[in-house]
Amino acid sequence: MSRTNKHKKPGSGDRRLPTARDYVDMPAPIPDPPPASAPWRPRWRTVTIALLALSLVVGAGAVLNSPLMKIRSVTVEGTRQLSPEAVIQIAGVRSDHFLLADLRRAEADLRTLPLVKEASLSRTWPNQIRIAIRERTPWAAWQMGDAVYAIDAEGVVLEGFDPPSSGAVVRQISSLPEVKNGATVDLDAIAIIRLIEANGPPERGPAIIGYEWSLRDGLTVVTEHGRITFGGSDGFDFKFQVWEQLETEAWQRGEPLILADLRFGARPAVEIGLGLERTPQSGES
Repeated sequence: MSRTNKHKKPGSGDRRLPTARDYVDMPAPIPDPPPASAPWRPRWRTVTIALLALSLVVGAGAVLNSPLMKIRSVTVEGTRQLSPEAVIQIAGVRSDHFLLADLRRAEADLRTLPLVKEASLSRTWPNQIRIAIRERTPWAAWQMGDAVYAIDAEGVVLEGFDPPSSGAVVRQISSLPEVKNGATVDLDAIAIIRLIEANGPPERGPAIIGYEWSLRDGLTVVTEHGRITFGGSDGFDFKFQVWEQLETEAWQRGEPLILADLRFGARPAVEIGLGLERTPQSGES
């Protein structure tokens, strides 16, 4: 009969795998204690910034609502025909807030006046608005029937002005469009006249005594000898060169250039001569 030795050390043959009971009997791990919280300290920098911001907001509100910021004075410069009081009324900034007044809107309103070429508004501390006006000035005369109107260099018909005594005279021979104060006449005609004035008449040609304009034919130059029709301003340089050549040819023939229609490019309609002799002056060739 064999005996079992209870104190025998377990060998390799005595190993066993842990069972669920072994895990159940294991004690649960103890969690680490939470870190101690830092004591509360007031954030003075943040508080200071917040107070400054609040002060700025309150201060700005006080300034914007202060009666001292109302516009107290509006001055007008550069008017001759326009009434300064009428300019102030149309600008509409009197008694507005000095900082909030819409100056760009006021400028746009003033430019709608026919006599105003340019308008600008500026602020002058502490509560003044300055309005600078540049009025239109007469440049030429535009005639329709018996009525003669002054126009400026941009073709705007000016009310209250007499045409300049030394400016160009344009006679509108068509019934339309209607000419009235504040309207704009044909800008193409104005462009041609300005170009001709910049170039001067052809060297061999007669003096220019006026202009005619119609919807159908455009602009016609009236000289001491005849009529030169440009039509529109397109191709002006070429048309002017043709005019110069025709005047030179007429001069060489000793006859006037009666008619030249330059609207047809290199094939203008031309009429030279009525048997009027012209003898070259000494020194001319």
